Amino acid sequence: MATLPASTGSRWVKWIGAFALGGAILAVLIAVTSLTLARYDMIDKLSGFIGFMMLLNPARALAVIAAIGLLLAFVRKTGPKWQSATALVLSGGLLVVIYYAVILPAGEAPPLHDITTDVDDPPQFQTLELRADNLIPFQSEEEWRAAHRTGYPDIGPVVIDKSPSEVLANARALAEGNGWDIASIDIPAGHMEATAYAGYLRFRDDVIVEVTPIDDGSTRVDMRSVSRVGLSDLGYNAKRIEAFLAELQTL
Repeated sequence: MATLPASTGSRWVKWIGAFALGGAILAVLIAVTSLTLARYDMIDKLSGFIGFMMLLNPARALAVIAAIGLLLAFVRKTGPKWQSATALVLSGGLLVVIYYAVILPAGEAPPLHDITTDVDDPPQFQTLELRADNLIPFQSEEEWRAAHRTGYPDIGPVVIDKSPSEVLANARALAEGNGWDIASIDIPAGHMEATAYAGYLRFRDDVIVEVTPIDDGSTRVDMRSVSRVGLSDLGYNAKRIEAFLAELQTL
């Protein structure tokens, strides 16, 4: 059975390793550049995110090529192994980041980007503008309500044993402490709007906090958190509401 000369096998291992390593370095550079430019609004955030996700298949291909190069180097006991090994680490690392940052959360979270504690009568924006395509991918508000109830059955308002003005003041302090940008606050009306940020890209999500007095002197708190772009928020809005209300009750 014919076999490749050692020198030829070594060249193949070297070429495969060099190709995989060059491609992996380029993919990582594109990923870092796209995400960083989008984070600081030098390019559109959705464009940066899409650019990052488009690296999924190239990273898979590069990981396979790197694995083949590394396997050949071990089997033939010839040629440099470090190129393929480094390429495998870089491309594999990129795949891990994409999986845990996007694919896994997307699989676990319902395809929603508008989350509220009251689906029947959600708080309404008065200062910030609700996105024109907010209902996508649904055809009606009833479809959205049904999906919301199924996806987040446990999200609801909380009752705090304090006056509405005190609760709203605490909500403002908490929002500012979280780095949110306060858009408006109307203490007599019990209404606050702010912009929060999600993920490394700092996607902008618009938030409403509403307080309503209860006859016994306590206060009901409702929230709404809406992503400005995208179909799914990867669960960020629901987590934000749950965390905010939980902390607000401790103040």
